[in-house]
Amino acid sequence: MNKKEVFAWGMYDLANTIFAALFVTFFFPFYVKEFLNGTEFQIGLVFGLSMLAVAVVVPLIGAWSDAVGRRMPFIVFFTLLCCFFTSLVVGVSLKWALLAGFFANFSYHAALTTYNALLPKIAKPSEFGKVSGIGIAMGYFGTLISLGIAAIILSRLGWETAEGARAIFIATAIMFFVFSLPTFFGIRELSRMKTSASAVFGSVGYTLRNFSRFKSFFMFLLSMFFYVNAINAVIVFLFLFARQEIHLGVKAFFIVYVLQALGAVAGSFISGRLVDSYGPKRVLCWSGILWIGVIGLLYFVSNFVMFIIAGIVGGAALGMVWTAQRPKLLEMVASSKVGQFFGFLELANKFSGIIGPIVFGALVSFVNYRVAMLSLIIFFVLGLFFLKFVPGDVK
Repeated sequence: MNKKEVFAWGMYDLANTIFAALFVTFFFPFYVKEFLNGTEFQIGLVFGLSMLAVAVVVPLIGAWSDAVGRRMPFIVFFTLLCCFFTSLVVGVSLKWALLAGFFANFSYHAALTTYNALLPKIAKPSEFGKVSGIGIAMGYFGTLISLGIAAIILSRLGWETAEGARAIFIATAIMFFVFSLPTFFGIRELSRMKTSASAVFGSVGYTLRNFSRFKSFFMFLLSMFFYVNAINAVIVFLFLFARQEIHLGVKAFFIVYVLQALGAVAGSFISGRLVDSYGPKRVLCWSGILWIGVIGLLYFVSNFVMFIIAGIVGGAALGMVWTAQRPKLLEMVASSKVGQFFGFLELANKFSGIIGPIVFGALVSFVNYRVAMLSLIIFFVLGLFFLKFVPGDVK
């Protein structure tokens, strides 16, 4: 394990989690609903449809990066695109803000396909869990950094103001770009010969035609599909839920989010070691059970203290899922197809991003938050069911 490359790789987890925290979970839903008169359903459509768009192209991006033997050009391109559209949300109408949010989220998730596929380059198989956990933990340190900078901005411009929210979008774009630079320049890749588009399509086509040979991987995709359905809905709507159900303001939610990030850091570090000791499947099972408990707690939440507890435990469970997911995939596929199969995993995750937020947003808009919460438990139960059919460390 090259510590410098691990650090450079982990810095991208730090950078992109800033976008996930400030844009996806917090200020885009808040800004659209409070200042542009948007609805939860529209917010769910933005994130859901952007996931659908990226789901169509991620296997091709992964196969293309496998063929050329390089990941960084894809990461750099989509990161820059994400930063551009994040800043574009400022000062536009609802329609254009929703469109900018669509492309920002699309670019963010497209970059993750090839970023995850860098893991075998910088770590040995026996270190996958540890290094994956380091990356996820660094990501949540990024959340803490971003919340600190956002708190300084909002203390000057106002915690509940449109001006403060707009400033956060600009700050998010800048931080995402700046903290990505160590990854852009710290990981060296050797160029290979150019490959044709037909070769890329042919590789993906072969895998799809012979997908019956990868039944275990298909069960893994189904399991993660249901897990991430629920997780994406929580990420998108957690702040709006807290605002509606226990009347939490922006400043109070910052406290919860800091504690949630600390829980995720701890969960990531600990689960990284657990993955290497007990196997990624077992850690994924534990995380699913923990998530069901968190959703149950949120269903009955009635005060700030209960919400803080749910946030801390949920943060740990979130870190466990992201830490164990990458090593489990690497355990199941050939090294020559890592990028392509990460593409298929991202495809499953992106389709999760379509159904989860849209279903949750629709249930909130047409029924209420409590009923929407029950749908998340169903998703996790289904995820645990399909995980039983994945070979590994849990019988």
